[in-house]
Amino acid sequence: MVETPARVVRLQGDTAWVRVETPESCGACAGKGCGSSLYARMLHPREPEYAVDNPIAAQPGERVVIGIEDGAVLRAVVTAYLLPLVLLTLGAVMGAFFGEGAAVVGGLLGLLLGVLRMKRQPVTGSPVILRRSAQGCGHG
Repeated sequence: MVETPARVVRLQGDTAWVRVETPESCGACAGKGCGSSLYARMLHPREPEYAVDNPIAAQPGERVVIGIEDGAVLRAVVTAYLLPLVLLTLGAVMGAFFGEGAAVVGGLLGLLLGVLRMKRQPVTGSPVILRRSAQGCGHG
């Protein structure tokens, strides 16, 4: 199980919306900020919020530890990126036997099939609040 500290921002039924708490710097740069942290701040000026299951009834403002099962991220990447790409390529190759226009149509149909499969696949390995965090930053 992959775990990370977070803070509950708001509740919506049995779902908690959390913001992942990440350190400002790793310590190697003594808090000056490295390329990674500068990149992250540039791309996400506000920390994104994530919906997670809330079996412990955590309340807004509480620090918690959230977890997701090992392999869930890899499965999501394969489903969201690799499957549509493979089907697009297969469709284009198969369509290429009938000409350039058919290759384009085949590629688009393959991509559409990949996206539809992604939408229909049940979400497995959703993140969940595991416990309340004992320390301020959630580490240790």
